[in-house]
Amino acid sequence: MVWADLDRITQALARVQGELIGLADDAFVERHELLQRRDQLRREAAAFHVDFDTRRPTEDMLDELSGLRSRLSELEGRRIDMVKQSGGSAAGPGAEGWGGVSLNQQIDAAGGMPEVKARIGRIKGILIDRGVEIPDAH
Repeated sequence: MVWADLDRITQALARVQGELIGLADDAFVERHELLQRRDQLRREAAAFHVDFDTRRPTEDMLDELSGLRSRLSELEGRRIDMVKQSGGSAAGPGAEGWGGVSLNQQIDAAGGMPEVKARIGRIKGILIDRGVEIPDAH
């Protein structure tokens, strides 16, 4: 697929969406057909998305990997340091440490850490398939 294909898919999706909006409330058959067409176009767009990375130049992938690793370090820097937080003699609610663990999970999710890690894994997998040596994280 090339960019023209993605443009075609996007334009077709916009047309289908416009037709869906303009349908009468009781146009059940037409709505069903348009929804099926929309789902097919979405599958085509998803296939384009999945294949896109495999066609990208290696240098672009390495640049993105470097940027994602920097982003991951930044996100990790926002986490609560459990070792520092466990010091002291105050034993109030949450002193068992689970409050900090929960907060770190929420911080990670809010910052998009799971998505960043997944993207790093995807890029590394493609680079390994290409036989590229993955540089160490800084």
